[in-house]
Amino acid sequence: MGQEVGTPVIAVPGENGEQIAFFGPVVTPAPKGEEALKLWDGTLMVASVKGFYEIKRTRTQGPIFD
Repeated sequence: MGQEVGTPVIAVPGENGEQIAFFGPVVTPAPKGEEALKLWDGTLMVASVKGFYEIKRTRTQGPIFD
């Protein structure tokens, strides 16, 4: 289970405390401060939904390393 993920991978507590692994999040440039906390809270929220597997969209720019 969960073998089809890529890099980067993050594992967060799921609905019943079990570890849910995700590819990503992939965000460029990396958020900071309140924006980073919103992303983290959203990641935990979707991990808590039974049956949630994936969100994806096409990239429109390359990586920004600030």
